[in-house]
Amino acid sequence: MQDQPEQNSDLEIVRSGEELQIRLQRPRAINSLTGAMLGDIGRAVPGSTRLDISGAGEKGFCSGADIRELRSLALSDVEAATGWLETEYDVDLAIARLGHGVAHLHGVSMGGGLGLTLRLERVEAARDLVLAMPETGIGLWPDVGACWELSRAPRLAGRHLAMTGMSIDAASALWAGLVDVVVDEEGSPLDVDPLESELAADAGWIQECYRFNDPVSILEALASRPEPEARAAADLISTRSPLSVAVALEAVQRAEQASGVEEVLATDRVLGRSFMRASDFCEGVRAQLVDKDHDPRWSHASVADVSRAEVEAMFDAQ
Repeated sequence: MQDQPEQNSDLEIVRSGEELQIRLQRPRAINSLTGAMLGDIGRAVPGSTRLDISGAGEKGFCSGADIRELRSLALSDVEAATGWLETEYDVDLAIARLGHGVAHLHGVSMGGGLGLTLRLERVEAARDLVLAMPETGIGLWPDVGACWELSRAPRLAGRHLAMTGMSIDAASALWAGLVDVVVDEEGSPLDVDPLESELAADAGWIQECYRFNDPVSILEALASRPEPEARAAADLISTRSPLSVAVALEAVQRAEQASGVEEVLATDRVLGRSFMRASDFCEGVRAQLVDKDHDPRWSHASVADVSRAEVEAMFDAQ
């Protein structure tokens, strides 16, 4: 017998015994997560032992958090914006602790959507997957605990994905360990060789360039490589928020030494307070989604202008 909770129009939540089925139902916004959606998910997870989560619409599973909503809060009420992020991380932690279940990723699967899914025991990806943690492009850092998974990707690929914010396909996500299987429209596994993915092909220069512990050295290494893909990565990083790039690298490095996703989410809570108080976030969203001029005026001209003290201060907010 199924018990149907009261519904948010942007969500379909069905409980069958201890199994919880969640379907994101905001396809026009590629199922971006509002605070109300996160609150409803958070209230639904307790008491469940297994989760099945998917997203409606052809464009994708989830484009991430509703950053326009978050930006509006950050401009008017920093504490409310910080609370919004706290709710998101509470949901991510609850699902991480649950663990059991399956996530169905397709198309655009990014940011906050990955926080809801990466810790489930089976993460399925459709062949049209476009996966990313693109936060450095809007003045944030890869949050929702994702630095835990990024830090475990082979050949330092997680540092590359965190700093660039670039998108990868299903085969590359499989190689990076971010998904467990690639499936067809019926959910049957496809024979995908992750070693033939673009990310695997780039692993040599990625490991060589991202072995440094500061973003300036990484950019210099990328720019000096003969591979055009490496130089393109340097160019891409140079368009991102310099502060976000520096914090993203530091966050992944710290996650490499972390005990688990709970510790990484605790770090994200600190960073969330810092970024809502002072960062490039509001400007990044303005440029990308509000005015759409794609010409953000970052607070630093380049990563070379971001001091070590500034980076460390972001991790020390009270």
